[in-house]
Amino acid sequence: MEHAKEHGTTFEQFAKISVKNHHHSTMNPKAMYQIETPLDDVMNAEMISYPNTKLMCSVNVDGSAAAVLVSEKKAKELGLARAVKVRASAMASDPYTERDLVMPDVNACTRLAAKDAYEQAGIGPEDINLVELHDCFATAEMLHYENLGLCKDGEAGKMIDQGHVELGGKVPVNVSGGLLSKGHPLGATGIANIYEICTHLRGEAGKRQVEGAKIGLTHVIGLGTACGIHILEKTS
Repeated sequence: MEHAKEHGTTFEQFAKISVKNHHHSTMNPKAMYQIETPLDDVMNAEMISYPNTKLMCSVNVDGSAAAVLVSEKKAKELGLARAVKVRASAMASDPYTERDLVMPDVNACTRLAAKDAYEQAGIGPEDINLVELHDCFATAEMLHYENLGLCKDGEAGKMIDQGHVELGGKVPVNVSGGLLSKGHPLGATGIANIYEICTHLRGEAGKRQVEGAKIGLTHVIGLGTACGIHILEKTS
């Protein structure tokens, strides 16, 4: 892992992300696993591709998700008190190079989409109250802390060590359980992330509710070459 070599990120720090997401899933009745996963179990699980063990890889599941979009005017006409505002919708692809055809650079497309989304919304990462991101692997989640600007480059390990990305932390990430524990329904994953953020902005997330959530960010990756980001805002 380039990140580990450059910034000293440890196997244990990556594994803690799986522990966090599995813990979050115990509060989500729609999650696949809904089980606590101790750190030792994660680190000692079958190694799939270092540093990702089996419990640090997302599970493909059946699932569906849907969203209804209306104009602000129509929402008012219909009296939709639970409506959530789309502050930004951005998509970016990897640069078209021979290297990217062989080894997609998910970092570049996420950074490009994030920059566009923040500019559209007129805010910065410091204004985000919670995030649902594409944690296909535990390692991916950590890299995206930096790609989304939630911390400076090289400081993602500290985010997990200091509890900033846990429920109750500075900016909770994947409170649904993420793809690691909620599950990865492939084509439905992006809208499922939007559903989770909307649930919090409406104050309907139950035990996993991020208190006072007003602005949330969703992030999804497609085959490592395309990235979609939405910034959503509470309206009432």
